[in-house]
Amino acid sequence: MNANKVPLSENGRPSYLARLLDVLDVAVTHEHAPLPMSEIAAAAEVPVSTASRLLNLLCEHGFLVSIPGSGYAAGPRLLHVAMRATEQLHDADRLKAAVEALAAETGESVSAGLLVGEQIVLVARKESPHSLRAVARVGDIIAPHTSAMGKAVLSCLPAERRTTVIRAAIGDGVDEALAGLADELAQASADGYAVDEGTYTVGLRCRAAALLDRNGHAVGGLSIAGPAARFTPQRAQESLPALRAQVATLSLTPRSTA
Repeated sequence: MNANKVPLSENGRPSYLARLLDVLDVAVTHEHAPLPMSEIAAAAEVPVSTASRLLNLLCEHGFLVSIPGSGYAAGPRLLHVAMRATEQLHDADRLKAAVEALAAETGESVSAGLLVGEQIVLVARKESPHSLRAVARVGDIIAPHTSAMGKAVLSCLPAERRTTVIRAAIGDGVDEALAGLADELAQASADGYAVDEGTYTVGLRCRAAALLDRNGHAVGGLSIAGPAARFTPQRAQESLPALRAQVATLSLTPRSTA
């Protein structure tokens, strides 16, 4: 839990609303969900008594449901909100179609992410049919400074926005992070795609390109990823025309697919 991002009340403690949102977040997105109350309280860093009140409130309003013997899960009202939000995504159906087409063509896992506020959120994903693969889920937050998708997005953002996206991810040390990324971002901008060789996940090779708005600024990205032993440098290079073609189709600013 990053305390620097939690709104504080006048006494310097996390506000009740912040705790409510933290409890909801943990209950729905924790990798071991559904969780019982005690584990939600621990993960959200709130007292069990507070977690109990907040969970009851969320259940009363339909944002969570209590599953006997298991824990808490997303409720009908939360699912309704999530589905309506998904409908408002940037060309959601086209993003899903592009991801599936690119995965079928390359045989590797393909992801689409959108820049929502200052975070890159995974909004579409097609896993490779191979048993050896890196698994990600829709809704995951993509690290902008270690992933190919993040670097592709950063390479197509104005300097000020680039800084705010990095700061949202790491807090302090933005200048040092940007200095360390300078050469990679310059190369990604020149090439029209970004590269990751095991930085995001050891043994994983990725190629990604940014989705652009009418001003040529990134609104998201599309990436192909696979184990380095299978997704060799040659295969990664061979995947670039298909990646560029899909990005050109989805971007509001056309790109060359040559």
